Amino acid sequence: MNRSIQRVLCAALAFLLCISGASAQVSTPSSVCRDAGLIFAFFNGVQTTKAQAEVAKQEFKHLHGDQSASGDRISYEVMYNYSNGFEDFVETFEQRLLEQEGLLEGRFELFFEALKGDGPWWSRIIDSVASAAGILKGFVDWYEAAAVRSLTALLGNPPTSVNYAEHRSRIQNWVIEGKKILIVAHSQGNLFANAAYNFALSQTTADSVKLVHIAPASPALNGRHTLADLDLVINGLRAVGSVASITDFIPGYLLRPAGVNGQKDALGHGLLEIYINQGLVISSRVKSHIEAAMAALVAPPVQATSGFFTATLTWDGSGDVDLHAYEPDGSHVYYAEMTGNSGYLDVDNVVANGPEHYYASCDAATLQPGTYQVKLANYNAADGRTATVQIASWNDGVLGTKSVTLGEATGDIPAHPLFNVVVTKNAQTGKFSVAIGQ
Repeated sequence: MNRSIQRVLCAALAFLLCISGASAQVSTPSSVCRDAGLIFAFFNGVQTTKAQAEVAKQEFKHLHGDQSASGDRISYEVMYNYSNGFEDFVETFEQRLLEQEGLLEGRFELFFEALKGDGPWWSRIIDSVASAAGILKGFVDWYEAAAVRSLTALLGNPPTSVNYAEHRSRIQNWVIEGKKILIVAHSQGNLFANAAYNFALSQTTADSVKLVHIAPASPALNGRHTLADLDLVINGLRAVGSVASITDFIPGYLLRPAGVNGQKDALGHGLLEIYINQGLVISSRVKSHIEAAMAALVAPPVQATSGFFTATLTWDGSGDVDLHAYEPDGSHVYYAEMTGNSGYLDVDNVVANGPEHYYASCDAATLQPGTYQVKLANYNAADGRTATVQIASWNDGVLGTKSVTLGEATGDIPAHPLFNVVVTKNAQTGKFSVAIGQ
């Protein structure tokens, strides 16, 4: 039988099995997953650690809940992007601490308070060490200028496909699983969000993906935005180019209430301290923009099934790249055998770019504990292509993303091992968990 015809027939059979499996996941009490119809993807701002981005995500969840007005379960994920030069900020702060005759040496817990302009520790220190007030003001002034420089550099050299490869893979997975996608971005996250939004439009329609901008460090807008008049970071960019228009006035620093993190931001730029601070009127605009975007979303067609964990493959051009999954009991799932004992290959691409998609079952009676090996094969004509595989779970989001340059074609033999995905089951609770193994 012709290979292409064989793969089409296999795909059709797998699709029917997947539709049946998806229905079972919804109705059976043995399901170990809770599927979400709407994805809230948060792109963090400048000089934000992963931990801080997670705190912001949780605050969005607190404000908007687990379910949209239309009844969709909402899944919240951080689409993390790094700020260039973050280590320089820490190093500069360390030098300033050492300059004070060692009085504040090693007090790195003060660093993040200083970024926000003030805090309880600083207040106590200033009461005891008069020179500390000068340190704080000097550092805040320096931080404002450095943040503007960092964003200016990023505007001059915007994110490329390499910068947001992880974001792109995640969006691809959401689209084929039929998810509504809401992108919410703060500060420099808007630069990455714009690139992600444009990629999403190449995969689905504008009805299925919406973007909300908060303090956008970008003149380009793809949705409604909010910008405070006293946001010294974003408005500081006006000296080097245009930025979005001011939408709201906020009180001066001394009159501002603290955010949920107990901090105030002297720069008027903080997400928690300013833009989603429920003590400030500006937060109502952000909330209304998000809720309006959620209400306008329409789900794209379902092409793939959500699972306990998924493996999504894409590549950068023509050729036929194959995703191979080896399940704990030895089952080999790939285009020629798309149904395993624990999971399914429900999307198989034979022409270009991908995607291919494997998912592990959400049925507790089917999901196998143990190690799942995920490998790639250049089946044909994909020599030199860059292939990317992303592993994600229904509960934790992205677990890992890897890219590899493909060698010569090897047919059905996978030459590129990428992930060992370890599923464990707690003997006492019966709860399953998943992680990337060695």
